[in-house]
Amino acid sequence: MDLNEHALLSACGAACLWAATGDRTAAVAFWAAGTLIDTDHLLDYWRDDGFNLNLPRFFRYFPERGPRYLFLAFHGWEWPILLAGAAGVTRAPLWIWAVAAAWLVHLGLDQRYNFRQMPACYFFAYRWSRGFLAADFYEQDGKES
Repeated sequence: MDLNEHALLSACGAACLWAATGDRTAAVAFWAAGTLIDTDHLLDYWRDDGFNLNLPRFFRYFPERGPRYLFLAFHGWEWPILLAGAAGVTRAPLWIWAVAAAWLVHLGLDQRYNFRQMPACYFFAYRWSRGFLAADFYEQDGKES
């Protein structure tokens, strides 16, 4: 999914959360987490192309060339599951739960709608075990995006 789709769906989730709970902080946290998880793509882009703020170039980077390595620090099922576990143990406020929920929704949408990814690629440990090679992230059809 692209950034606009994540932002829109996260806004819908945030509105529902706010309507159900009246907790504005949790609603903002849901939107921010559901949208800003994708900032980890910038790290891969900057590693390969150097730091720059050329957004049109950034949005062309993955479909046209793509990285050799995909670190994607925030794209791992492990992180929101650990966050939810910690939230349960510590009796965290609702906004922490909202972050975990939005993170899970984001990854679920990516897993479902980003075609060509290998099934295990949204586990950080899987990518780590493969040296973060982008070729191991995608189905073998000859092009990474």
